Amino acid sequence: MIAFSSCNSFDANARRLQRTLNEQQKKAEVLTEHLKTAIQNNDFDSIWHHTHADNSIIFYVYKGKQLVYWSNSWLSASNRSIQYIYDKWQYMQWDNAVGICHRVKVGDYQIVVAIPIKYNYALTSTQLHNGFIPPFRGKEHWNLRLNQSQNHVIPIFSNDGAYLFSLEELSKEEMEQQSSQYEVIESFSYQSLLAVDKQDTTFSRIKIRAYYVIVFTMIAILLIIAIGSLIRYQGFRHMRLGGKFQIVLTPTVMVILLSIFLVSIEHSQRVFIETQQLRLGKKAQYVQMALQNMYFWDMNLSPSNTSALNIDLRDMSFAYETDIHVYDLHGRLIGTSTPQLFEKGILPPYIAPEVFFSDAKKLVQYDHIGNVRYLSAYTEFINGNYTQMGYIALPSFISQEEMAAHLQGFILKLLPLYILLLIGSIIVVWIVSNRVTSSLSMVTTQLQDNKAGQHIHYPYSDEFGEMVGHYNQMMDALADSTERLARSEREMAWRTMARQVAHEINNPLTPMKLTLQQLQRTKGTERFEEYFNESTQLLIDQIDTLSHIAQSFSSFAKMPEVKPTEVDVAAKLFAFVALMSNNQDNIPIRYVGPESGVIAIADADQITQVFTNIVRNALQAMEGRPNSDIIIILKSANSKSIIKNELDTTKQWIKISFSDNGPGIPVEMQEKVFIPNFTTKNTGAGLGLPISKNIVEGSGGKICFQTSEKGTTFFVYLQKK
Repeated sequence: MIAFSSCNSFDANARRLQRTLNEQQKKAEVLTEHLKTAIQNNDFDSIWHHTHADNSIIFYVYKGKQLVYWSNSWLSASNRSIQYIYDKWQYMQWDNAVGICHRVKVGDYQIVVAIPIKYNYALTSTQLHNGFIPPFRGKEHWNLRLNQSQNHVIPIFSNDGAYLFSLEELSKEEMEQQSSQYEVIESFSYQSLLAVDKQDTTFSRIKIRAYYVIVFTMIAILLIIAIGSLIRYQGFRHMRLGGKFQIVLTPTVMVILLSIFLVSIEHSQRVFIETQQLRLGKKAQYVQMALQNMYFWDMNLSPSNTSALNIDLRDMSFAYETDIHVYDLHGRLIGTSTPQLFEKGILPPYIAPEVFFSDAKKLVQYDHIGNVRYLSAYTEFINGNYTQMGYIALPSFISQEEMAAHLQGFILKLLPLYILLLIGSIIVVWIVSNRVTSSLSMVTTQLQDNKAGQHIHYPYSDEFGEMVGHYNQMMDALADSTERLARSEREMAWRTMARQVAHEINNPLTPMKLTLQQLQRTKGTERFEEYFNESTQLLIDQIDTLSHIAQSFSSFAKMPEVKPTEVDVAAKLFAFVALMSNNQDNIPIRYVGPESGVIAIADADQITQVFTNIVRNALQAMEGRPNSDIIIILKSANSKSIIKNELDTTKQWIKISFSDNGPGIPVEMQEKVFIPNFTTKNTGAGLGLPISKNIVEGSGGKICFQTSEKGTTFFVYLQKK
């Protein structure tokens, strides 16, 4: 291998060609091994499968000098001889291509593997070019040559390091010397392939381009308008409804029309090709019958028939206006109406393998010359006894000009219609969107100008009219409902105040009742005197609370005013737990925390009421449940337990948690816990927790809860002093 040192484009492409060639060689060698195994095992049915794994690699199988199999027939080597060098890749120049080949011997058989690299037609035209054959890539003026001693060449090697050929970049003078040579060959099927394009722009092409310019200009204008609207309204979501309709429906209509247009062109092209195939198949039948009559008594075809057969085929080609090729039973060319095509190496001397090695009696398929495809119809050559003597091929080269002329005519008919449809659709979209939005604008304007409860006037009976009618009915119902609601609210206000007064009075009565019950239990015991002093003080405190509530409600039935002061919350809580431990249901209440010394900002008179409301709700929730339990914990709140975005993290807080193992609060009721007058019990006014929230938040704290099926925990946060 040679190491390329240059960094220019030609050297880079030479390295790419070298890599591609080595990859193709490796594939060819692997496929050759499969082919050898198939021949050794006499498994000729699998040969086609192995040789068509890569169509860019061509296989020929000889038995002696007789060609018995070929995987592709486009290579023409009638005037070229292959050196009998086995197991070695060598440079090869065919009539219509250059590349490398490899010969392998397998018993009585010989396998020739060909890798064409570049077309090498003697005659070229504007359609037939001597370009590189995929997967190889390169420029057309790069030549492959056997000599490596010239300047401006880069040697290319086989994957085993042996020299194959050189890649040559021609100068401008050499390119002019090797410019395409045109030669007129009388032919029906290949005239357009070998003709020189006149390079003039027809009037139809100018019209099509003008239509395309109109369409693209319209699309560009609409795109600019859409982008401007998006920028103006800062995105699609903020656009007005009419703009949204237009920006969505206009591209949708354009895509639909474009899809129909493209499908129509594709359908027209397919119908054109199918028509050509049908005509070609019919011609093949007529030619078959004519040749059957002419060679009614012949039993076979041989090279001795070529001269006479060529004359007959020439006459028939004028009669049927098509070229005709005849092959013998071995797939070799015996006669043709255009022998110059084979002499110039444009066509190969063997029939297409898809026809020869298949069981189909009639076949219309695509063949190719260089990178240009064309249709060919194949049928049997039979005599009077219907004995097959060979094959008949009728090519029909559908030129790009012919196809383009057909499509141009079709497009010229369609394009004006589609442009009118596009313009009309865009106008309709804009009109409809404006009509819809104008109705909305009319309703919106009246909504802005009208006072509450007034009707909206809308003169049309469409969906907006139905909506306006329902709105007017709703306004009538709303006016009546508003009047009744105002009357009901006045009545409800008095009821609410009465419930609040009753609830607030009831709160101090609960601990007073418990205290008196406990006094009754301790009467006559040694603890009576000690507990009597504590109880009388608690009763006095609760009586003071009742007096305070009465005084507060007497001032326009307001809730007690919160007066935050410094309070020993631990002492309050410890005393409260001691009192509530002797509850009527004998539910244990445990306290975890200091007995005193925790000073916080709270209302000294009302903080016990918060504790009472929470614990009483817990006792009621666990009523009748076995193993009930309440745990009250007092501790300082750390940074992790503080409620973010609700409490000032720069201050110190204490947290009091009240946990029970009751059934929890249902999901649908959790948002209503702190709403006044909301209760899930048959007794109570539903004011305990709202009042507690007012007391805590009035002291600058926060109350919240967590609940599940295993129980509920209320948290009270108070600012630590």
